[in-house]
Amino acid sequence: MILEIISLWFIVKLLFLFALAIYLIFAMVVVRQVYLMTETVKVGFEFPVRIIAWTFLFSAILVFLTALFVL
Repeated sequence: MILEIISLWFIVKLLFLFALAIYLIFAMVVVRQVYLMTETVKVGFEFPVRIIAWTFLFSAILVFLTALFVL
């Protein structure tokens, strides 16, 4: 009876969203690590590295939200 309610496609969607949530957490960790690195090491190219990290985070958020609404 419960197998009729929960289909295989629903389980795949949940696993996919779970994986994207982990990816989103990873992107947040990357931004935090870049912040700590740029505060510790002053080399001269901190700004481009921060821009890349924030772009990575925003793209991960966009992918997660797109998957949330599409799936």
